[in-house]
Amino acid sequence: MHIIPVGPGRTLKTYDFFLETAEPSEAELDSIRYNDDVLQPEDIGLVKSVQRGMRTPAFDHGRIVHDPTGSGVSEHAEHHFHGLVLDACRAGT
Repeated sequence: MHIIPVGPGRTLKTYDFFLETAEPSEAELDSIRYNDDVLQPEDIGLVKSVQRGMRTPAFDHGRIVHDPTGSGVSEHAEHHFHGLVLDACRAGT
């Protein structure tokens, strides 16, 4: 997946699919369709909503919603993953 900012509030997203054969199997086609029909519309809606929210005066945090109190309104897993990547970079691994 390639995500390229092309202007304020506008992004170009392209995909490369790597398959075992030149022609996709039915299972691979099902996966591609699921990505196109289910995952992408969900992601696009979520990203648009977040971008609208980031333009409001109420937004005063970073790009990841992190609530250490554990309210459930958070992206704890994403925050944790990025912390692991940062630790690995600092360790030189």
